[in-house]
Amino acid sequence: MSKPVIIIGAGGHGRVLAATLQQLKWPILGITDPGKTDMFGIFSGLDYLGDDDRIADYSTAEILLANGLGSVRNTRHRGDRFTVFRSQGYHFASIIHPAATLLASTECAEGVQIMAGAVIGVEARLEENVLVNTGAIVEHGCRVGAHSHVASGAVICGDCELGMNVHVGAGATLIQGIQVGDGAIIAAGSVVTKSVPAGVLAAGVPAQIKRYSPHD
Repeated sequence: MSKPVIIIGAGGHGRVLAATLQQLKWPILGITDPGKTDMFGIFSGLDYLGDDDRIADYSTAEILLANGLGSVRNTRHRGDRFTVFRSQGYHFASIIHPAATLLASTECAEGVQIMAGAVIGVEARLEENVLVNTGAIVEHGCRVGAHSHVASGAVICGDCELGMNVHVGAGATLIQGIQVGDGAIIAAGSVVTKSVPAGVLAAGVPAQIKRYSPHD
């Protein structure tokens, strides 16, 4: 049996993870989140453990963590939680929904999460703590950097390369061979036809650089 999991974060993505883990019959010890004392109504049947400091009550050998922080436009907090706990010796579960599709030679690093209906193509590589959300497509030969989030319904066409801490908004499309620099944000619904520098916001059809977007 897999080690029991503690979910970090009680927001929407945390709820999705809880439901996915339950569907996978993966034991859940509980959820941590600062100030969330009303958890019982949100996560029926699961224990609210307190804030993230409670994780230290468990040894690194007896549990796994699940990163329940999503990102609307900024992946920093999600990446920070992963980095802090990995530096303390904890490990993160890689969670793949049973309704996701991974084709041959897909590579997934620690803590990758692939939600229902997502498709990961041949020889794609997802680095640590990447989230590929519901119904998103990451095609053949793509590389997605650590802590990046490909939001629901986004399509990353073949041989694209995304840096670290990239957010690709819901329903966005990147045509084949696009490169996206670290910390860039692709707005929801955009169509990206040219490579995107680090740390900017790209939006529109076709996408244009709208402004610099510091990762804060």
